[in-house]
Order: sequence, then C-alpha cells, then structure tokens
Amino acid sequence: MSVGAHPDTHSPSSQGKHFSCSMSAVLIARVRAYGGAAAVAELLRTADSDRSVQYLTDIANWISFDEAVALWRAGAQVTHHPEFARAVGEDAVRYLNASPVATVLRQLGTLEAVYGQVATTASKYSTAIIMEAVDCGPGFAEIHATPLPGFRRDANHCAWTWGMLTQPPILFGLPSAVVHHDHCAAYGAPRCEYRVTWPLGGERGDTESGLQIAGLNGQLDAMKVRLNSMFQTASDLISSGDVDEVLARIAERAAIEVRAPQHLLAVRMTPDGPLHCHHRGFDDAEVAGRAERLLSETVEHLPDSSLVVPVRSNRRDYGRLLATCGEGGRFFELERELLEVYARYAASALDSAAALVEAERRYDQSSALLELARALAKAGTSAEVARRLAEAVPAVVDCDRVAVYLWDDERHELVRCAHYPLQTSAGPVVSDRSSWVPEPGGTLERFLRDPNRAPQFIGPDDGAIGQMFAALGMAGTILVPLAVPGQLLGLLSVSVRERPERLCLSADLTDRLSGVAAQATSALQNGRLVDLITHQATHDQLTGLANRVRFTTEVREAVTRAHVGTESGALLYVDLDQFKPVNDEFGHETGDALLVAAAGRLQSCTRSADVVARLGGDEFAVLLVAAGPEEIEKVSERITAAFAEPFSVGDLCLRLGVSIGRSLYPVDAGDPDGLLRRADKAMFDVKRLHHAERLALRQSQAAA
Repeated sequence: MSVGAHPDTHSPSSQGKHFSCSMSAVLIARVRAYGGAAAVAELLRTADSDRSVQYLTDIANWISFDEAVALWRAGAQVTHHPEFARAVGEDAVRYLNASPVATVLRQLGTLEAVYGQVATTASKYSTAIIMEAVDCGPGFAEIHATPLPGFRRDANHCAWTWGMLTQPPILFGLPSAVVHHDHCAAYGAPRCEYRVTWPLGGERGDTESGLQIAGLNGQLDAMKVRLNSMFQTASDLISSGDVDEVLARIAERAAIEVRAPQHLLAVRMTPDGPLHCHHRGFDDAEVAGRAERLLSETVEHLPDSSLVVPVRSNRRDYGRLLATCGEGGRFFELERELLEVYARYAASALDSAAALVEAERRYDQSSALLELARALAKAGTSAEVARRLAEAVPAVVDCDRVAVYLWDDERHELVRCAHYPLQTSAGPVVSDRSSWVPEPGGTLERFLRDPNRAPQFIGPDDGAIGQMFAALGMAGTILVPLAVPGQLLGLLSVSVRERPERLCLSADLTDRLSGVAAQATSALQNGRLVDLITHQATHDQLTGLANRVRFTTEVREAVTRAHVGTESGALLYVDLDQFKPVNDEFGHETGDALLVAAAGRLQSCTRSADVVARLGGDEFAVLLVAAGPEEIEKVSERITAAFAEPFSVGDLCLRLGVSIGRSLYPVDAGDPDGLLRRADKAMFDVKRLHHAERLALRQSQAAA
C-alpha cells in the first residue's frame, strides 16, 4: 500500500476541506528544492494523490486531513528528512512572509497578541483542530491543540504545528521561538500541549538591528503585495467588459486575502434580475440554494465561523459576500475590512455594468471611474495617491480645477497635497492656501464632526471658504469628504470657473463622487500604512532622526548632485563625550532621555535642508547640504556651543561634551562610505585631543 492510501475513504478526515493549500504549497516548495520536478512527481505518486501541482500550490484551495498526512509522510520518504513535517512548518514564514495572514499578524503589534490569537490564526490553515492560548505573557505562551471529533491526531500534524509555532517572531524580524512539546495527542494524551518561548528586551546589537530592519522590510513587502492584489482587482474592472468574469476574479482574490475553506459571492444586478453566483469550496449543485439563503438570512444569526459583508454602493444593494470556515473557526477584524474592500470592488463592477445597461451615454463616465482606480493602483504613499487622484478626477467629473487636502494629525489641519491643473494656457494656476485650520462653526469643523456627511456645494456667498474659492475665479465648488467611519482622512475639492450648474448635486453626480471617494479612501488607508512602514524603516525609533539607511541614501544623492553640478557640502560625524559614564551611573532610561535631548539640540543647530541622523549608540551625523566653508564652520560652532550647556533630565543636571569630525564632498570622497570613514577618523582625532586635555586638567588639579 502506498503512503497515501487510506482504508476508510468515508471517514470525516478523508472528506472535506481541512488544510489550506498554503501548507501544501510550502511542502512542495521544499520537495522541489530537494530534487526538482522529478522529486515533486515522486511525492504525488508516493502520496497516492490525484491533485495537480497547480491545485496544491494555490493557497486559496483546501485539501482533506488524510491528504495532508499522506503528503507529509511521502515528503519525509522522498527527501529522507526525519523531521520533514516540522521543517515544512518552519518554512512557512519564508514562503508566506507576504501573505495576507502574515500581514494581519504583524498588525497585532506584539508576539503576545499573535500567540493570544492562535485560535483565530489556526483556522486559516486547518479546520481539523481547535487551538487555544491558555496563557500568554512576555516571552512565553502556553498553547493547547485538541483534535475535533472524528479526526485522529497524527504525529506529522503535531510536528507541523510545532514548526509553525516557532515562526511568529520572524514576522517581527526576530529569531525563531523555542517550542517544547511534552504532551502529544498522537501518543495518547488528551491534547497536545506546547510551551513557546522567545527572548525579551535587552541591548540590541547590530545583528538584531539588522533583523528588525529585515522585519520592517518584510512588512513593507507584504503591504506592497496586498496593495498590488487590490490594485490588480481594480485593473480587472477595466480589463474586461464581462461582469461575471470580473466578479469571478474578485471572488478569487477575496478567497486569497481572507483565508477560509468556503467563499460565496451572491448578487443581483437589478432587484428582479438573475442571480449571479461565484464561489470557492461549495459543490456546484448546492450553490444556487445556498446563495438564496445567504441573501435572505439575518446576518446577526450567523455563527462566528461565518463572515458576511454587504455588496452595496450608493446606487443600491446588490447582495452579499460570504466567507465561512469550519467548527470553531474565527476571523480577525481586519479580515472583515478586507472582505468589505472586495465587496466594494464587486459593487463597483456591478455599478459599472448597470450603468452600461441603463444607457450608452453613461459609458464614458463609468470608464473614467475605472480609470481612476487604475491611476490609484499605481500609487504607493499618501502623497502619490493625492497626486494621481487630482489628475484623474477631471475625467470623471466635468470640472476646471481639483485639489486634494489630507488631514495632518500632528498639525491638526488639512494640508493641500495636490491640485490640478498646474498650468493653463494663461499661465500657472493660482493656488489656494496650502493648509486649512478648522475654525469654530466653520465648514472644516463640520466635516470633522461628521466625516461621513454628503458632498457639499460651496458658492461665492458661502462664508470665508466660498470667498477663498471665488478669489481663485471659481464659480462653484463641491467638497467631498474622504473618510472612514468616524475619521476624516481628507477633502476633495472639485471646482468650475463658469456655469456652476455643472456641479448640481444630482443623484448621478453624487453617485460618481461617492465612487471617487470610495476608491480614494481605500487607497489613502493603504497609503497611510505605506507611509508609516516606510518611516519606521528609515528613521531611528528612539530619537525620530534619520537612521543609517536613510542617511546613506541622502549622502549618496547629495554627492551625485555635486558631481553633475556645482553643489558642495560637508558631513559632520558627532560623538558625545562622557555619555557612557552617565549611562552607566544613571541607567539606560536616563541615557535614552539624554540621547533624545541631544538629538533635539543637533536639529536646532542645523538648517531645514540639512539631514541629522543617529548612526547608533551615542554617534550622530549631520549632512550639510549645499554649504560653503563659512556655513560649515558656523554649524560646527553652534553645535559645540549648544552642547556646552547642561542637560536637564528629570531632577538631574548633566553635562556632555561633543567631538566633531568633518569631511567635505566631493573633495574628500565621492561616496557615502568614504565620507563617513574620513569624518569618523577626524572625529576620533578630536576625541583623543579632548581626552588628553581632560587628563592634563585632572593632573593639574591633583598637583594643586
């Protein structure tokens, strides 16, 4: 009998969808790395599997428990690996680092939270077991795994779970966790018990800092994968005129983003129109009946193992999108938001199709809405989203000017990030104010109080805001909020120079503007995440200064400009004197506060165009952009004078010296590493001089 043969083909473990093919995809990748395509073919023969490699590597598919066990056993036999199933679990992050589940886990923020949500996470990979976090704390988690009735606990399943449990720290750029598995259901225990531990805190060396940067880069890559998936869906809305083909693709991508064995998209384009069904995991014969029940069921009565979101737009309610997992399965709140995004895509596709059916004259405007989705699909940061939005809106709405304002939480004001057009035949476009502070009772304050209010028409007689747009020559403006529930992300202003009736808020125009806002809001939410992750990857977490990665990039760009033009400048290497004794005597908390204060003083001594960075420990660097000898000397003197003043940290009054080395570009070196080495050497020469001076002073005082 082959490894994959099972005597009871009607047992619960041989029928159904118990393991996500994300497991088999990782397993096949390991076998392929061992012996290529021939080893994969041998794997399927040994496991007695009639599945194709394409099916087993599509992470939206699922297989039965017995199929999974057969693949683990066959993989061990083919690769001669004694711990094959465990190794497959340990491979998970390497192959699925950019998966939706990995992104959700990162966003939980801490390893305690990740392991605490193990019950929800486990249902994304297997429906044959109930996982429970019985205790979690700093550096440890106690996890219990209990097989569901009808499923035997297989040692390979235990080993795979073991391997998977070692991986969450990798998502945060840390080494794998250590797992102790002292009680195993495969050997008679009532359940499997795992104790997971990972190292805590302490001083981080270069290696761990590198791991953290790798973790942030992995998070950024994962976010890009998610954005690309959403944006590719938006592109699908344009690339095909067949609404069923578009809906099928949306349903498939939703199945990848929200991991569950079964998905169903059930919609009607018109209230009395035919039912459109697209699914994964249901039998074709039962889909129609299940879809009718889905549309008629009360959502509140559905179990936690089912997630249902409406497919609706401002035009109408089309139906529902369902994801359902097995007994005990759960969903993350973020997965609901993701499913809602795909439901909105489905509603957008149906809106477009309905518009084409209603009237041919609507075709151009509907296509323009989809072109907006394509434009936003190419954007990454919030600023890029704003620019592409401003450029794309005139194709959707008949207007003469568009501006996009984004809300700045720190400044507590709206900041204009983009406007279009930039120039007309008469010359550059006159721009309105660059920022907009809320005034009591004003238009902006009303939008802040009620971010989800309807678009508002503003005429020349509508107070200060109306006068502002009138001064720009605008006869009328519509302000469209870009908001999520309870939070204003920004405002879109759409203006005309003449015939203000062009902006009459009809149902048609309101619908188009709402479509624009929905696309823009989704893109802005993702843009904010990209902004945050990018900032974390390029800035020092303690001081907020640029880190070594960003500083090196800035230096390289400055040197490049110097080579092609006449620009020159300097790099200052700044080291704090006597910092270590203070840190050792008063502790790291005081030392950290002192580093933050030192960073502030450095910034206060430089110009807005200069770049101040923390390279590590008590070492800082300053890039003086386009600075001549006189300016370089002035900045150095300001820094020396600033550090001559004592620092107040709590009740302490502390003094630090500073040693500054400098190198000039492009004279001293033509690359960042060369400039840093030159400045570093100069700094150590100064530091030795300071040390000698202090030693001489102490000897003089002792002699006296």
